[in-house]
Amino acid sequence: MLKYALVTDSETGLCDVGLGDNETFYKSIGMQKLDVAQGYDGQWYLSGKFQESSYLQKAASYRQEIFEKEFFNTSLGWIRREVRMKDGSTRNFLSDLLLQIKAGLDMGVSVDILTYNLPDFTQELSDDYIKTLQVTKPATSDFIQECLMQTVADWEG
Repeated sequence: MLKYALVTDSETGLCDVGLGDNETFYKSIGMQKLDVAQGYDGQWYLSGKFQESSYLQKAASYRQEIFEKEFFNTSLGWIRREVRMKDGSTRNFLSDLLLQIKAGLDMGVSVDILTYNLPDFTQELSDDYIKTLQVTKPATSDFIQECLMQTVADWEG
């Protein structure tokens, strides 16, 4: 948007912006009409130099950190640590469900599990978005081994 502004940092594009309508005053202090955008930090920047990347990178890193606490990675995909059952209760995948899944496999029963693709961490990790990442896959003996190794890693960590 065009506003009277004065660039205060040419590297970042940071500007002082006149927010009123006193054009004569703004011109008298060296401001000129520039295309500017307000950043997430409340500061004003030249539109061409406006960098959301720092904020977005921090937000994405935070989302990834949260995701990696709530999920663990396997060869089949990411597994939610706390699983919501159909009756609304929650269970810990590794301590409450893994042995039943292994027992089913040992009996020759095909056991499908809900896995998740890795999200785009630049997006909010809403429940609706997370659901779009779900993929049902059959459990394997290699998967059981990976989960057991994750349990050990969690215990040692």
